Amino acid sequence: MAELPIYHDSYRPSSNWAKRLEAARQAHPAAAVLAAQPRWLPKWIAGLEAYAVPPFDTASDATTPAALERAARWLLARATAKPGDQRDALTMDDLETACRELVGEQGDTVQVWRTAAGRPQVENHQPAAPAALPVLLEMTLDWFTTDAFSELHPVEQAGLFHLRLLDLQPFAARTNTLVRLLSSFYVLRAGFPPIIPIAEEQSAYRDVVGYAFQMITQPGVELFARWLLAAYSLIETEQEERR
Repeated sequence: MAELPIYHDSYRPSSNWAKRLEAARQAHPAAAVLAAQPRWLPKWIAGLEAYAVPPFDTASDATTPAALERAARWLLARATAKPGDQRDALTMDDLETACRELVGEQGDTVQVWRTAAGRPQVENHQPAAPAALPVLLEMTLDWFTTDAFSELHPVEQAGLFHLRLLDLQPFAARTNTLVRLLSSFYVLRAGFPPIIPIAEEQSAYRDVVGYAFQMITQPGVELFARWLLAAYSLIETEQEERR
């Protein structure tokens, strides 16, 4: 793949899902999303766990609900520290912290970054050599702070982050789980709930990853949007039960 994420005008959001998400955000602002955290946080953790298995991850990358919750809570706090700030961006330190939160270990002995060959995600995918990762990651994270990136819909931002980090395979372990988790940074930052993977849609997820590596990104964006709308349904249920 190219050294920087690729975006094309033909991948801009369809009015349908974009309008539905905006209506949901207007009806349930960021404060309501956070208030409903007891409802959606367990679903988020369960969704991440459902995808932390082959073929999405290797058997050795299996993690625990407690570790997922720890990492999810860290990301939630990080993403909502500067609500609405499109210039707030993930850094190398953030990626390292997320990895340590998920692994549950601290200190210099933890291997965060990949030093061996990466795991191909689709046929003909060749992840970057480990020696190239620091430069490619810095370039990628820098691109995520540009005007061009900030003009995208938050779901598109999440989709591009998801694709690029799957491509790079930067972490020594649990890369794909971390990528699915960290992709929610962009929607949480904008006041949306997290992108909660739906266990029953694993086949659709596999398909959109395959499309994305062909730079056909719209199916993945629409899948993420559908998962966000499902998260809003959880929030609506929470609000109804409070009445």
